[in-house]
Amino acid sequence: MNRDKNHPCVIFWSLGNESGFGINHEAMAEWCKKNDPTRLVHYERDTQAKVSEIVSTMYTPVEKLEELGKMTDMPKPHILCEYAHAMGNGPGNLKEYWEVFYKYKRLQGGCVWEWMDHGIRKKTPDGKEYFGYGGDFGDEPNDGNFVIDGLVFPDHTPSPGLIEYKKVIEPVKVEEIDLTKGEVKITNLYEFISLDHLIMSWEIWADGKIIECGEVSIKGVPARTSRVVTVPYRIPDNPEPGTDYWLNIHFILANSTNWGEKGHTVAWAQFKLPVESRKKPKSISVASMPPLTCRDFDNTIEVKGAEFKLLFDKVRGIIESLQYSGVELIKTGPRLNLWRAPIDNDRYAIEDWTKKFVRLLNHRIDDVSLELINNNLIRIDVISCVAPPVVDWKIDTEYIYSIYGSGDIILEVKGRPQGNLPMVFPRIGLKMRLNKELEQVMWYGRGPGESYIDSKEANPFGIYRKNIDELYTPYVRPQENGNRTDVKWVSITDRRGIGLLFAGMPFINFSAHRFEPEDFEKAKHACDLIPRDYIVMNIDYKHNGLGSASCGPSPLEKYLLFPEKFDFSLRIRPFSNSLTTAVQLSKYVI
Repeated sequence: MNRDKNHPCVIFWSLGNESGFGINHEAMAEWCKKNDPTRLVHYERDTQAKVSEIVSTMYTPVEKLEELGKMTDMPKPHILCEYAHAMGNGPGNLKEYWEVFYKYKRLQGGCVWEWMDHGIRKKTPDGKEYFGYGGDFGDEPNDGNFVIDGLVFPDHTPSPGLIEYKKVIEPVKVEEIDLTKGEVKITNLYEFISLDHLIMSWEIWADGKIIECGEVSIKGVPARTSRVVTVPYRIPDNPEPGTDYWLNIHFILANSTNWGEKGHTVAWAQFKLPVESRKKPKSISVASMPPLTCRDFDNTIEVKGAEFKLLFDKVRGIIESLQYSGVELIKTGPRLNLWRAPIDNDRYAIEDWTKKFVRLLNHRIDDVSLELINNNLIRIDVISCVAPPVVDWKIDTEYIYSIYGSGDIILEVKGRPQGNLPMVFPRIGLKMRLNKELEQVMWYGRGPGESYIDSKEANPFGIYRKNIDELYTPYVRPQENGNRTDVKWVSITDRRGIGLLFAGMPFINFSAHRFEPEDFEKAKHACDLIPRDYIVMNIDYKHNGLGSASCGPSPLEKYLLFPEKFDFSLRIRPFSNSLTTAVQLSKYVI
């Protein structure tokens, strides 16, 4: 019957949840074992496993989990009945948990809390839909948005957390053996079945195009075994300079099942091929660039090239305007930015950030100097002190703008944090305001979805295209969202193809929204957000990790953004798609 379609299966009995431990639980365990000796008994608060046949803990840090895996005096299996809290943007560092689970036999995995955001669809008086949570129904007391903690949104749309989770727990693992020969090791992580139900397909990808593809047989790979296979691709004989060649491997269903259609991707892997070009990279000779004209006024520096015009505000130490072919691209910026709208998992740090006024930074300009290197190159050096209005910490900051006749701007940013600094920074990067017509975004890096330093396994490298509104992740309670990490370059243009290229030296993070961080921070629901009349563009050097600290552990130490000195550079280039493409521009060196 339809009502029985999910065929629930009870695999062991639980004595309750978060209720302490005492003689009543011992009595319940005795009854369970007497009345049903076929199933195990589980109870997380039985910390000494007195009656439970499974040792269980909640939100155990990865480091502690490693110790539990090494235990030799505890014969019972260990399960994390909760280990990641899927609240808002996150959870982070799932990969590390599963590396430890697979490393030790007594560790039997764990459960994410939880499946679905428990929001209820509501409408504002003017008809805007949103999902209500604690306090939205006149209910007192309430837990606010603490019920909004699932891997899918209230309408069952997958969150980025679910997509990351699928990748991390996929049942086929691929490791490189010798990519010059196409040799990789395939490991079947299924407990009972072979890989016969899957097809292994592969492709060689470069500059957004598939240049070779095929299939490899993986028949007869039993559960929990490995096999080395050879992928019969050809290493390019004459690779292009500045081009990366990727091997993409997909394991797809050979036939439709009652849970998935034929061709559904069950697992995938990606490897960068060891290819080096003998050709010299394409370069732009400074001497051959169009000449620049420069005028230095009391409060402004004006720089003009063949196609662009830049106004630099000497008082605020930032670009006031950048135009290309008569179109204004940059309205304000870039400027050092440390703040992001707090995510639910930032709870461990938000008190410290508030006390240290990380969200309220002042930018004092100590010096702006102009140097005319030659007719094709101008340098602007800005010395700044970035600090909150109170408390005793600061960042001595230097921005060096090298402006070329080609329109290229190489921006170097140096920061030296000093004083009684915050425990960690939310981010280190640059924020600017762009023309609101720049709606078309293309990038080369991880995608297509959002990714962060400790949640990026589900996003392979590629060239991706999205509209500005598609970069936004609609978390029920608005917060930091939409970052893309490990990005080599990103272009943002209007519908005519006029816009900007931002290229990392070598990598950047980026996000682009119609909202300021404080808009996300102040909004209670997505319907509260009102678009600005400009695009907020973030080009970031680093982000603090996501972690799981809305209920579980904070990010691993390697993912924390400690307040240390930093130096990063990026290339900014106005351009038009009618003259050249972002892919071509990204490969030029100066």
